This record gives sequence, structure tokens and C-alpha cells, in this order.
Amino acid sequence: MPDGVREVHEELGLPVAYADLHPIGLRQTAVTLAPDYIEREFQHWHLLPLDIDLEAIPLADVEVSGLVELDVDQAIDLANGVRDDAPARYATRGQDGMTYAEAPLGRTDLIPNYLSLDQLYLRLFVTARRYCSGEREQLFW
Repeated sequence: MPDGVREVHEELGLPVAYADLHPIGLRQTAVTLAPDYIEREFQHWHLLPLDIDLEAIPLADVEVSGLVELDVDQAIDLANGVRDDAPARYATRGQDGMTYAEAPLGRTDLIPNYLSLDQLYLRLFVTARRYCSGEREQLFW
């Protein structure tokens, strides 16, 4: 899957090898973008563990406007509805370059369908916690 590695390099500016990625799932979507246009996709999801500071990610492509860093346990509680917000660190691209800030991330900031329809956030965060706990086998959701 060289396209995924290429995307990481192009959008985040991080050179990675495919061996660095941990496949975690396949998601099929169909979205009606206009009455005569339906986008159908197979999304291959991977976990990319990084042991670098948020400030070290260059965000090489203007397509990516920012990143959010969360504690994985607080992220799970947020996705589960146990809490309404969680402390977060933000890297945001602006006209004057990158800015970094700390502020809460609320459930209302998340994509509603990813919270409820297929619980994508919860599945991603639980998988990340399993990886951080030392599990390396069968990380799929």
C-alpha cells in the first residue's frame, strides 16, 4: 500500500516505511455529495506510532490545516460520552505559519457520524490504547 506511505509523507512531511504502519481496519463508505454524485470508498486504516513532539511534525501539505494531540484514555472517555471535553494540544496552520495552543476539545468538535454511526473515534482510540499497552498482534477493530 505505497499510497498510504506517500500520503503520510506528502501531507505530514514525515518519511515513513510501510513496515512502520500497523493495519487496523477497512472501512467502506458511500456518501452522496450531490444528487448525481455518490462517492464510494474503501478506506484502509493504519496506526502510525510516533514518538515525537507535536512541534516536530512539519505539516508539509496545505491540505492539512492542523493536528490535535489527546491523552488516549481521555479520548476514549470523550468518544464514549463519559466526558464532554478533554484537554488537548493543537497545531494549526495559519497565514503566518504554525501556531501551537492548549484548549479543550469537545464532543461537539468531533464529526457526529464518527461518534455514533460506526463509532470510528472510539474504535481508533481503543486500538491506540491497546498498542500503547504493548499489544502488537491483532490490532484490528
